[in-house]
Amino acid sequence: MFKVGLKIAIAAFSMLALAPVAPAFAGLKIAMVTSESGLGDRSFNDMMVEGMKKAEKDFGATYVVIQPRAVSEFQSALARAAGQGFDIIIGSSFDMIAPMKAVAAAFPKQKFGLVDVGPDPLGPNVVSTVTKDWEGSFLVGYIAAKTTKTGTIGFVGGKDIPIIHRFFVGYYYGAKMAKPDVKVIETYTGSFNDPAGGKEFTLSNVGQGADINFAVAGATSAGVIDAAKSSKTFAIGVDSNQNYMAPGSVLTSMVKRVDTQAYDMIKSVSDGTFKGGVVKYYGLAENGVAAAMDQYNKGLIADNVLADVDGLKAKMLAGAIVVPNYFDLKPGQKEMGTPPMATPPSVMNAKAP
Repeated sequence: MFKVGLKIAIAAFSMLALAPVAPAFAGLKIAMVTSESGLGDRSFNDMMVEGMKKAEKDFGATYVVIQPRAVSEFQSALARAAGQGFDIIIGSSFDMIAPMKAVAAAFPKQKFGLVDVGPDPLGPNVVSTVTKDWEGSFLVGYIAAKTTKTGTIGFVGGKDIPIIHRFFVGYYYGAKMAKPDVKVIETYTGSFNDPAGGKEFTLSNVGQGADINFAVAGATSAGVIDAAKSSKTFAIGVDSNQNYMAPGSVLTSMVKRVDTQAYDMIKSVSDGTFKGGVVKYYGLAENGVAAAMDQYNKGLIADNVLADVDGLKAKMLAGAIVVPNYFDLKPGQKEMGTPPMATPPSVMNAKAP
């Protein structure tokens, strides 16, 4: 099924409705395959589309957005796209790693990209990226701990998976650097597409004293922000700048420039520099992460805290602060990062795989 706009065609794929894509486009042809939360998440997928729009403007590219309804549909959606002659197919979900590896192996001449996944290359025809979200999460964790009035802050993740743990570890490290005795509540809703669940979990955290909650949950994050507004607490947005969603209730947003990552993949195809089998990193040094400041959160964060954040950034760039990456930690590891700090209980108590 298709919803065709002025500039893009959006194809919603399902196991029962996998109509072939037949784009009649001239020039560079791009397919984007979203996570199950799809477009309109005001988060990861919507941010990636901004990269598509920029490529459309700069390179005359045309693009299709394919929206699987469930993780189980990823492989079939990728395979059907691979048969349609796209110059590159770009995915946007950590859960797409195995499906993309399988499809890329079956279509070795097709170029693929997977935005913001893990550290391992996915295949000789796949370029993937890692956003150093732990660095951005460190900054917003520091801000949260310096801003809280209750001494308790929360974390509301989507699925309880390693890539979301990366955010939590950075957030925890920043919070503890700011205030060693701050309490950090760690929760996971189990879904990236459940705003009602996000609100429920957030209100539970608020009931336990958390007056600031970091939403890392795709479309579920909208519920976290709604809960902050209704409970007169603060949320911290994620992926895109979500400050506008509830002015005065969103303390800041941890922005991941996945738009830039998608754009860079398309640019490499356009200029002939595409190279598969590599993983590219986007952190503070690459302008890949930021704590968003704009008119919607103006005055919510104290000036001295903002000055502290600038100082922290300088130390990170100089290597004096090294924020820990969850993927580098081992179950039971007692300390993490530079300067060293006690690891959170979820890492300390984790069982080795």
